[in-house]
Formats: sequence, C-alpha cells, structure tokens
Amino acid sequence: MELNKRELELISLSLFRLTIEKRALLGDRKDEYLIKMIEELEKLNVKIDTERLSK
Repeated sequence: MELNKRELELISLSLFRLTIEKRALLGDRKDEYLIKMIEELEKLNVKIDTERLSK
C-alpha cells in the first residue's frame, strides 16, 4: 500500500499521540503490557517517520 506524505504525517502524529497517552496511563506503574505497547508504538513511529522523510 503506497501512502502519500500527508497520510504518513497523519499516521505519525496519531502514533505520537497514542504513545503519549500510553505513557500517561503508565505513570509510575510497572505494567509490562503497557511498556511493551509503548515500545512497539515507538518502533512503528520510527518506521513511518523514515518513510515520510524519504518522500
């Protein structure tokens, strides 16, 4: 699936917001599920940003 730069920007922004929301939920807790989810969101965001910047 080929996405244009604008679509990639929107996805990147959404992933960033999700990451921030999950970090807020995590707070001081040691919830392994949330920690793993945050790590996966950050990895996905890096991939999307790399693709976005290459266009």
